Amino acid sequence: MKIYAIEQSNAEVKKAYGILLDRINEHIKLLAENRKPITSIVGIKRGLLRLKIGISEEPTQKVNIKLPENLEILAGSFMEKYQIDIKEIIDVGLVGEKEIIKALVKKEYDEMAKQGKKYKDIKAELSGKYGLSVSSIEKLVYRDTPRPAGTPLKGRQANTQSKNKKDG
Repeated sequence: MKIYAIEQSNAEVKKAYGILLDRINEHIKLLAENRKPITSIVGIKRGLLRLKIGISEEPTQKVNIKLPENLEILAGSFMEKYQIDIKEIIDVGLVGEKEIIKALVKKEYDEMAKQGKKYKDIKAELSGKYGLSVSSIEKLVYRDTPRPAGTPLKGRQANTQSKNKKDG
């Protein structure tokens, strides 16, 4: 059995990776435009970018996406809290300002609560920071919180459930 060594210059490898990453970017945009999940393909892209950086002597340049100032600030905050760069996702239009604010409010609320701050103070602070009403913050934080099993329903939920049992 003969073994052949195939040699390629760094320039050829960089060019091949560049072409592959361009095709992946096109694929991501198509998926995003058709509202299909993109998480796995973005993960593949990150891995290829890491390989490309490892191969090349000079680091690759990040795509410089220009966003409106308010979204730029929110994307920076999101990067600080979650360590995820969402500029490309914002640029494509998958995520808007409201969704980013919701995620940041939930994360900051949890962090402040763990620090022992009073809930009233947390809501007031987040309301001032993000321009949401206190009731909107309460809905964001409490509405998505799952109710422990066995906890009795209250108010309208209890009335609706009891009517359904009588009808059924």
